[in-house]
Amino acid sequence: MAYVKRARKKIKWKIVIPLVLLIMAMIYLVVTILFPRPKQSEGIQICDYSITKSASLLEKEHTEIYTVTDYFFYGETLTFLKNAYTLGEYDDIYGKTIKLLNLCNGHEVLFQLNNTIDQQIELGELENGMYEVYVISNLKEYRMVANQAIRDEIHTITRQNNQKKVEVIASNTLVQDKTLGQQYVYLNIQDDEASSDYDIMIDPYGGNDDYGLGMDLGIQKNGLSENDEMYKAALVLKEKLEAYGLKVGITKENMAQKMNVSGDGGRAYKGYESKAKLFLNLQFNDSAYSETNGIEITHSAYSSAKLANQIIHDLEESGYLKGSLLYPGSIQNGTHSQLTKGDASAPIYDREMVIRETGGKATGAGSMSENMRTSNSFAKNNNKGIQTLVMRLIYVSNPMDYKQWMDHSEEIMSSIADSVAIYYQIEKEGQ
Repeated sequence: MAYVKRARKKIKWKIVIPLVLLIMAMIYLVVTILFPRPKQSEGIQICDYSITKSASLLEKEHTEIYTVTDYFFYGETLTFLKNAYTLGEYDDIYGKTIKLLNLCNGHEVLFQLNNTIDQQIELGELENGMYEVYVISNLKEYRMVANQAIRDEIHTITRQNNQKKVEVIASNTLVQDKTLGQQYVYLNIQDDEASSDYDIMIDPYGGNDDYGLGMDLGIQKNGLSENDEMYKAALVLKEKLEAYGLKVGITKENMAQKMNVSGDGGRAYKGYESKAKLFLNLQFNDSAYSETNGIEITHSAYSSAKLANQIIHDLEESGYLKGSLLYPGSIQNGTHSQLTKGDASAPIYDREMVIRETGGKATGAGSMSENMRTSNSFAKNNNKGIQTLVMRLIYVSNPMDYKQWMDHSEEIMSSIADSVAIYYQIEKEGQ
């Protein structure tokens, strides 16, 4: 019987190869799930440096430290605090000096701190870069650290058609694969042309029913309606400010709109929603005595009168309005602040509701009374407060003020816009 070779079976590689790959993929997936590799931080890149060079700048440890536990913004300024912020209380950091060291170019900026909420770290003055933050006390430097991680941001006012994004960072994990011993504080500042934040909100008086007594259209005297005049003035002031390249809004959408200070959709809410840094409330004034005259500007009792002084000084220089003698100031007549009581407490709150309720944590917004805590819960402990001025422009009851308004209301608005630009060091477009 002849031997016959058994035929060899051909391996069907078109089937085997995909099957092997599938099995290997499944094994890899199972191993990855059961034994995951630890995640590695990629680190942060600063100043257009490489990750490696960035790490070399950020991995420095400091033995001399100053720990902060709180912070907030007010307008375009930033405040750090040694202790949790309590309205009216003095903090250990006041009186000391803040040093900002720009890691990108080695430049240093110093700020002498006091207890006024608009005279802290002035963000609009800073150039782009990544800044280390130091506290100087008795000629000794301490590296600022925070008691918890922070990652927050705000935009500065528009200058030269550009806003800057300011990031407040407190972290011990910025360096790749390394955890530092402290939450070191940094400021990271970069251009942000795409920002949609407003710079200024203008708030014309009128249409309020804050106390349930019916809609208040303001002073109606000598043929003038405060509600109507202030809305028209807001439109003019908006145009004058926009000539400086500023992003400006108006709280009211039309002259007849009803709008309270408090509550969702109210004046304070519109301010926070816009992310504006400055809020200008426009009003008239009235008196039973026709000789009483002059512009009066109210600022927060916790801020300086610097901007208010600038506005009244420039109006006096132009010859349009004088500062009211009812509030004589050491620098400028007509600027003042007033405090009032909250829930059976000492008078620690700004009396002007619109100033108090737009200032966020810095002015105790949303906390003065049960009504405020309910209607303005969005404002309570809000760490992005708006710097607000209430400007009572003229006494309608005074013949001289009345005439100046009738003849020069547009020039008055133009002077106010110029003063704001001087205060924030902004030049007109094209200059």
